[in-house]
Amino acid sequence: MKIAKIFLLIIFFFQASCGYKIANNIENYKFFISDYELNGEKKINNLLENNFKKFQQKQNLPKTYKLITNSKIIKTTTSKDAAGNDLTYRIEIFIDIDVVKIDKSKNQISFSEKTDYNTAQSKFELKQYEEILIRDLVNQVIFKINNYLSTIQ
Repeated sequence: MKIAKIFLLIIFFFQASCGYKIANNIENYKFFISDYELNGEKKINNLLENNFKKFQQKQNLPKTYKLITNSKIIKTTTSKDAAGNDLTYRIEIFIDIDVVKIDKSKNQISFSEKTDYNTAQSKFELKQYEEILIRDLVNQVIFKINNYLSTIQ
């Protein structure tokens, strides 16, 4: 029993002192988004809007931006079987951003992510899986966007 308590104490000590920090914490980013315009795919724009709204709550920061985005999703078939049925697909997410600073200077940057996946047994399952993939890819791009905006001089 005493050994188990010591073992638990050691595990707790290592867990408490591991130095874990949240990488995508909004407090780490020191910029304010005064306004944004979203163009393109509605699925992507909903996720972008949720992200941009977080940065509209933080005011009086040294970096202030207006963002204009254009997004699109491209789904392609990458392989078929002998009967002509689709076997694998690729989804690509593209987001182009115009960043306008307070001093009216403008930066343009493009972000993209892609993934390949296999077909599913039913169209419903395939559609649900694609929705999950799109959400995950957009979240990866959002992380890149936030990091980019925090590094602009």
